[in-house]
Amino acid sequence: MLYSESKERNNRFITSLKIGFPFLILTLFIFLSFRFIQNDIESFILLILLIPIYIYYILYLIYNEFKTTLIDPITKTFNRKEIIDKIETIKDKKYNSTVVLIKIENIVDINDRYGISNADKLLKTFTIRLDEFLKNYNFKDIPIGRYSGGHFLLILKGRPKEIKHLLTIFSKELRNIGINDIEIKIEFSLLDSKYDGNVNNIIKRLLYLLENREEVDTSIKPNEFEKIIYEAIKSEKFIFKYQPSQEISTKKIKILEVLTKIYSKSEGMLSRTQIQRVINHLGYETLFDKKILNLLLKELKDVKFEETFFSIKISPVSLRNSKFREYLSELFYKNSLKPENFIIEFTERRAYQEIQRFKEILNQYKKMGFKICIDNFGGDNCSLKYIRYLPIDIVKFDIIFTKNIDDELFSKVLKSHINFLRDIGVKSMVKFIDKVDTYKKIDRFKPDYIQGFLVSKPKSVKNIEEIIR
Repeated sequence: MLYSESKERNNRFITSLKIGFPFLILTLFIFLSFRFIQNDIESFILLILLIPIYIYYILYLIYNEFKTTLIDPITKTFNRKEIIDKIETIKDKKYNSTVVLIKIENIVDINDRYGISNADKLLKTFTIRLDEFLKNYNFKDIPIGRYSGGHFLLILKGRPKEIKHLLTIFSKELRNIGINDIEIKIEFSLLDSKYDGNVNNIIKRLLYLLENREEVDTSIKPNEFEKIIYEAIKSEKFIFKYQPSQEISTKKIKILEVLTKIYSKSEGMLSRTQIQRVINHLGYETLFDKKILNLLLKELKDVKFEETFFSIKISPVSLRNSKFREYLSELFYKNSLKPENFIIEFTERRAYQEIQRFKEILNQYKKMGFKICIDNFGGDNCSLKYIRYLPIDIVKFDIIFTKNIDDELFSKVLKSHINFLRDIGVKSMVKFIDKVDTYKKIDRFKPDYIQGFLVSKPKSVKNIEEIIR
């Protein structure tokens, strides 16, 4: 039995006592009333009043019991509120403890293949397996809770390094054995429970680490991140660098990718990648993009360029916002800049469901003069699906292809993708080319553009004209 189930059973037992004990008192009172107290009208009325009061009391307790259940109905682990309360309570103890977030990576695929009911049974079995595994390593009364979908939170006594070793063993065992003949893939992230005083900030950081597959970095706390973002947006502390891309056929610099950083007095420079999750969590995507573009266009207003394009990363959330499109149009008009010299660059992990609407939105940007670019093509995102439906002009390949260019399979896939894009009239770019040897291997496939330190390191606005020449 899970610790959560035993706690729920204890709570119901206490509720039963709360219901039964007053019943004994009432029975005793009735008995004594008829035995020792004179049977007058006042005593009779009192008894009549006590019975409905007791019935109301019972109904209230039963209703409250169902309303305040501690466990998730599917997995029988603690529900979200209860597991967060448990972490809040345990993390302040004197002993070392670690908060863990586990995610069943392929739960969506399991839902699609085997049905929701089978997926629910699998989630239940998974928590039992996890509980039994930890008990074998002398962990007792383990608080496990379902955070959402296939995400589970737990807190264990011990340091993160020790816990990581155990969970790695569990992950490998589960991958080899599976559950009910179904393959299970799990990922996990973990933090010392004293990482931050606010449990919600710990969870935010765990989600970030899980999504970005990063090692634990305690240099910046989540609440500090939020403060940095807020202050940066408020005071517009943005710094821009420009990463040149070379056109293979002409050997000229044709595209300058805008790299945005935020300056913090306490933490120095923070890249957009480092802060993107916090921006998303706080709902600052559109505001953030507006601020960036406002400052960027002011910086580029007096720069002379004709055949060079500036590529700007914009959140898909902003792109799908009609007011943002109006804002962008007014901003370009105000600064006397032509959208024809700019490329809107975006990437998205999961495909937007209303794909036809997204297509119409991007076509509106194209009518304004912008070109559309998808970044990290072929990586862990929906870019391949977007190519089939959206009006894309340029594709930037994921770094995974450059890193694995010596792998025959990766090399063939890259070549076929470039040929495919050429056939459908979409230009291609390979990034992170830092060595001559890498360039020679990529050049065989004839992408339209290359980018990397071999071409040039990022430059400031003062060096742009020199780069273009």
